[in-house]
Amino acid sequence: MNATADRQDSLYHQYAGNPAENYEQYFSPTIGVHFARPVVEAARLGRGDRVLDVACGTGIVARLAVDEVGPTGSVAGVDVNPAMLAVAATREGAGSIDWRQAPAGQLPWEGGSFDAVLCSQGLQFFEDRGAALREMRRVLGANGRIAITTPGPTPPFFEWLRDILAAHAGPEASGFVDAVFALHEPAELRELLDGAGFTAIETEYREVSLRLPAPAHFMWQYVTASPLAAMASRLDEGARIAIEREVVDRAQPFTDGDTLLVEPGMLLGTAHTA
Repeated sequence: MNATADRQDSLYHQYAGNPAENYEQYFSPTIGVHFARPVVEAARLGRGDRVLDVACGTGIVARLAVDEVGPTGSVAGVDVNPAMLAVAATREGAGSIDWRQAPAGQLPWEGGSFDAVLCSQGLQFFEDRGAALREMRRVLGANGRIAITTPGPTPPFFEWLRDILAAHAGPEASGFVDAVFALHEPAELRELLDGAGFTAIETEYREVSLRLPAPAHFMWQYVTASPLAAMASRLDEGARIAIEREVVDRAQPFTDGDTLLVEPGMLLGTAHTA
């Protein structure tokens, strides 16, 4: 019998708090950075470039971009969530970044304002992906370029997590997890980029292997760093314990000591304005 089964309370209480702060503390270093670095590398940023990070969250892509463009370049980050932006603005190295709150379909910049637009793990969530991509193209200048990463398909761990959460908390949970992995087909991304007027489109699928915290810890870190945090706060302790035990039991084949092994996969797309 595992330690989780012996406990009379859940690990949820260790992670309940500000979802945006949890996102930066737990999600960015374990998952976010593995998608952020490839999107920055694929954009081939240079000194003096003007860069926009769309759906920037707490700003990991934007901060990486600052290092690439140097003091003669500029970086902006835009997100619809003010709590994410508030955390982003407090991180080391974020002081030079222009943070804005706006939806991806209504970017608050004039046309031609940027040389590169980056979007890591955001496009799959947009209600109108085509409109968002057209806006990204609008704010790019001549010979501008875009780089995008999205995760998927859904790894077994997240399939189980989705089903377990839905069983205890309702369809809200399954809807969010499904949305996370909703855009992972290269042909679909190519079609979206083409429809938005981009050229020289390239897409590729990459294997990604992640070593994450132990299942119970990772599960609550992920939940409390996402829109699922509100759902988790409404659960009674009995439901939280049941969820935790089921997740730990199902994850046993994918654990290595205190480490959870997950392979989410990555879709990477790049394109140009001309």
